[in-house]
Amino acid sequence: MPAERAAHRNTELPLVQTLFLESTEMLALLTEATRLLHNGRPLALRVQALFTLLRNAIAYRDARLTCWFQSAQPGTVRQQFCAPDDWPYPWDDALMRQMALNGQLTCRLCVLDAPQENQVTLPAVQFAYLGAPIRWDGRLWGILELRADDLAIFDGIAQEIVAALLPQLAAVIAEEGVSQRQSERDAPVPFASAPTTALAARSSAAVARHQKHLLTALGHELEELLDLHKLLTLLLRWTLDATGAEAGAISLVDHERMELVVQVYEGYGVEPFATDLPHGLRHRWNWEVGLAGRVARSGRALLLRDVTQNPDVRPTASNLRAELAAPIKVNGRVLAVLVLDSPRSAAFGNEELAFVRALCERAAQPLRRAMTYQEVLETSTQLNQVFASLPIGLALLDMTGRVLRFNPAWSTTWGMLSPPHDSDLPFHVPLDLVDALLPRLPDPLRLTEFCATDQRTPDAVQQTTVQLINPLQELQVLSVPTHDSLGQHTGRLWAVSDVTREREVDRLKNEFVSIVSHELRTPLTSILGYTELLIARDFAPSDQKQFIKTVYDQATHLSQLVEDLLGVSRLDAGKVKLNRWVVALRQLIAELTNQLNAQLDRHRLLIRLADPLAPVYVDRDKVKQILFNLLTNAIKYSPNGGEIELVVQEADPTRVWLPPDHPPGHWLLVSVRDQGIGIAPEDLPRIWERFYRVDNTNTRRIGGTGLGLSITRGLVELHGGRIWVESEMGKGSVFTFSLPVATEVERKG
Repeated sequence: MPAERAAHRNTELPLVQTLFLESTEMLALLTEATRLLHNGRPLALRVQALFTLLRNAIAYRDARLTCWFQSAQPGTVRQQFCAPDDWPYPWDDALMRQMALNGQLTCRLCVLDAPQENQVTLPAVQFAYLGAPIRWDGRLWGILELRADDLAIFDGIAQEIVAALLPQLAAVIAEEGVSQRQSERDAPVPFASAPTTALAARSSAAVARHQKHLLTALGHELEELLDLHKLLTLLLRWTLDATGAEAGAISLVDHERMELVVQVYEGYGVEPFATDLPHGLRHRWNWEVGLAGRVARSGRALLLRDVTQNPDVRPTASNLRAELAAPIKVNGRVLAVLVLDSPRSAAFGNEELAFVRALCERAAQPLRRAMTYQEVLETSTQLNQVFASLPIGLALLDMTGRVLRFNPAWSTTWGMLSPPHDSDLPFHVPLDLVDALLPRLPDPLRLTEFCATDQRTPDAVQQTTVQLINPLQELQVLSVPTHDSLGQHTGRLWAVSDVTREREVDRLKNEFVSIVSHELRTPLTSILGYTELLIARDFAPSDQKQFIKTVYDQATHLSQLVEDLLGVSRLDAGKVKLNRWVVALRQLIAELTNQLNAQLDRHRLLIRLADPLAPVYVDRDKVKQILFNLLTNAIKYSPNGGEIELVVQEADPTRVWLPPDHPPGHWLLVSVRDQGIGIAPEDLPRIWERFYRVDNTNTRRIGGTGLGLSITRGLVELHGGRIWVESEMGKGSVFTFSLPVATEVERKG
């Protein structure tokens, strides 16, 4: 109706025609309201239906109806009905009493400072309030209250609708009061241990009748709820309204841990439970503490008129006196405990205790059903979290190979940035998957045949390995059958793991065993052979000297091998520390070339140094090791001799190219160029890996451990620099690395 009414007002209809349409709509609304209010159902259900009807006409936030069935005097029985909503701001009873005294339909803006709700302090809120006293025949029967976000919602039409409903509501409340008084007259006066007046007996009967209606209405409400929090909130609010308790809480019972877990609470004003708990956590306490704990252990409802007189009971708040606690049980097992609190010592009596017991019995089965649903929901949520967070790609397939569900790791494991299909369209394995991976699949038929085998043998567990290129990946695919609760085959579950790293570890292990055993065996054989000859026979001094030199060279080779292994281990563990000084590369290179003169019998070493050459801030020994590794590699991998060039210059972004990931700063570039055998393009990305050696006839003949370049790269990056290579088969290679130039502060220091 609000949207239609606005549409009418925005058109060019004549005023008379517009008023006619609005009157017709209001008449239809009032007719439907009359039917709902007088259909003979429990009053609570009729009021809730009216709230729903009103919401279609007036876009209110929430609503409340307060009824007095006898007289609107303090202490008399009243009943309140609230429209179901999730707005956490409580109603203001002081404002309601003000409207009762005023006696006139009133619209106004209000500001409410709300208390904490679920351990979160809510902000102050401004809302529009409409209060309509239900007066008839000189008597106040009740008050209808509406709250909305904007005062414009309660325009003239909305006020007319509410005013037209007030006589109907007065009639319904009066009818309910007559029904209660009739019940009161017909009910027998119960036996009491103390003398009571007839008026007290009639009041008790009226209360009992009223509570019976509440139980019936609440039962209908609870049967429709599966959400545990909403069910407990509804149960607590109805209990507070029916008993007049100022505060209350409901806690679930954890029998395994012998604890109570607070679920909902209202009316305490400030947070009554552990304010130091992180947001979202439930407060727990041992069931040996407090009245609720006694009820959880014993399964019997208990009432204390003054908790301050009982040292074994700790009150939830300092101003509370009376406390009533009752269990909600199913098959003798306590599922929850409902607690009511009041600062009035005479707040609860036998009637309230009996009513709360009956209410807990009525709520037992709905609570059990909601707890079962919550448990299933939590299990499903946990499984979804596991499914979504696993690093293994998972996909659930039906019997035709259509993907029903997959986790985020499914796409990333296959190396795809996003799913290879629109989520609204069917996606099939292997057709769509092979199509998406075709540029990277060197053997598409292998994956297709694997899926065909799945179809031919639906109950078999299948496993295969899929190779991908650009970049290189090795994936292990496991396919297992899935079944429903009856054991019928429903499809398959694919689990895809990236085993590239594991395969690389295996390769490194095998390379380590192969290379190290070979590199160890060769020098050890020479050492053992020559020392055995020296021990067994006498040789001429010149021969002895040659044998000893061979033993020394082989021992030096072994020492270098051990040093390389230790160097890799220290780099992995992060134990290599730099002893930095301001170093002149010109002097360091001169010292190094003197050591290499013996190896340069078939090569010519050219050194080109920029002039002037800025000093660098480095570890002298580590840089010497870097240069030694690169120069010896250049000599070793140019077996036919040739020219080896060592170039040192300052990096100039306008003239000298640096890698994209190179850090900013002032750098020297050192290049080592040879005219050797070169490196194939497919091997260039892997030469920095440990134990990796290009597999060809030349490299097998040359030998080596495959650790030198890995150590060199690690030492360069420790200085903050980068190292890279350019190579062409048969023409040689150029290795270039950067070193930081010493700053003025470092030079002066």
